[in-house]
Amino acid sequence: MLTAGRSGQAEPISYLLAGAFVALAFGAELILNSIVGNVVRLGSFYPAVLASALLGVAPGVFALAASLLLAWYALLPPSFSFALNNAEEVWELALFTISAALIIVVASAYRKAQAGRAAASQLFKAIQDISMEGVVIYRPLRDDAGAVADFEYRYANPAAIRFMSRSDPKRVVGGRLLERLPLARDNPNLFPRYLKVLETGETSEAEYELGGRWFCSNVARLEDGLVVTVRDVSAQHYSDEIQKLLAQELHHRVKNMLATVISMTNFTARSSSSAVELKDKLLGRFEAMARAHELLVANSWTDALVGEVVRGTLEPHLQSNAHRFDITGPDVPVEPETALALNMALHELATNAIKYGALSAPDGQVIIEWRSDPERPSLVHLIWSEAGGPFVGRPSSKGFGTRLLEKAFAGQEGSGVRLNFAREGVHCEIIFMAKFARPAMSVGAPQASQMDPPAPLPAPAELGLGSQGV
Repeated sequence: MLTAGRSGQAEPISYLLAGAFVALAFGAELILNSIVGNVVRLGSFYPAVLASALLGVAPGVFALAASLLLAWYALLPPSFSFALNNAEEVWELALFTISAALIIVVASAYRKAQAGRAAASQLFKAIQDISMEGVVIYRPLRDDAGAVADFEYRYANPAAIRFMSRSDPKRVVGGRLLERLPLARDNPNLFPRYLKVLETGETSEAEYELGGRWFCSNVARLEDGLVVTVRDVSAQHYSDEIQKLLAQELHHRVKNMLATVISMTNFTARSSSSAVELKDKLLGRFEAMARAHELLVANSWTDALVGEVVRGTLEPHLQSNAHRFDITGPDVPVEPETALALNMALHELATNAIKYGALSAPDGQVIIEWRSDPERPSLVHLIWSEAGGPFVGRPSSKGFGTRLLEKAFAGQEGSGVRLNFAREGVHCEIIFMAKFARPAMSVGAPQASQMDPPAPLPAPAELGLGSQGV
């Protein structure tokens, strides 16, 4: 349909068409007058005015004026003159003018209504084209007994068609639900639910799984059919599941941390001779745990590199005595539990070295190196070697550090500790699993490892820091 231009004025072609309509009406009027006479004088001009008014108000007025002048000058006697012989001709022209004006008013109202509907249709189409929510309109198909046998697609927006991954977009509208998706007949969230909404008129909302994805849909009756909206909520559903797993994981970690703190406090209390000593030992161990937790939080509790754990644990000593440490090793990721155990073990070794070992002497050195086992890459060997300190003797009893080293890596298959009190300094080898070598675990419930059987460890007498330890 030709409409007004951007400025609100009618296009020039609209006036040309209006003139053509009037010329055709004039020719028709001449032909009718020659055949049947002036039975319905000026009647041929009404369609011309109507057709012109549908192009716009201005073309309609132009057609009315042209028709009026042409009929007055050429059709009413005397011909080719604007003179009027009697009042009947005046009334005839006045009646034509009033009738044509009413036609223009009605045509203009119709034209505006049509334009509004077209704009609304374009807006609806634009919204549906970008909508992430699928919209489908169904028409029920009934059998000879009047029962609903299937539903026919009357409309489906692009989002709905995307959900129908195996459907040809050009063949969706006009297709049938049960032909496209036979399992919908017995799915309580599909065909049976649609029947219930169609019969009762009650809107229904449901969330269901279909084809490995989760959907949330609303169904409502629309006149003699149904309108169904569908949203893919798979991401939200899986996010909720992850949140549940994270809550379980948090519960598991908090319980483990509290158990560690309680055990640490009990053992430290037994080996402390005064409240001041107890406070100092606990503060040191709690600070070591805090540094390990900061490292894991920075990595979102996914893993930590051995080098990061070593340097993070020894940070207070490296700040003032970095020249007394030789730390080397490749980037090897470990699980959070392994990182915490390694952190506590290194803290106990460092504390013992400061009090009784290499770091208690001016020229003492600590060498820390780690590597993967060449025969079993699933395992990592970290070696702590002290030199340049006082002579070391075998302890007479086990302290907290000994018990911690024995238990920290006991729960990991293939892991363990070898501790040797050589005269030149303490030598400790810690064996643990790298992350990439560990099997998957469910939250809060570690599974049995599929790794090789553990290597034999030294006899218990070789393990542990004695009464000299903390």
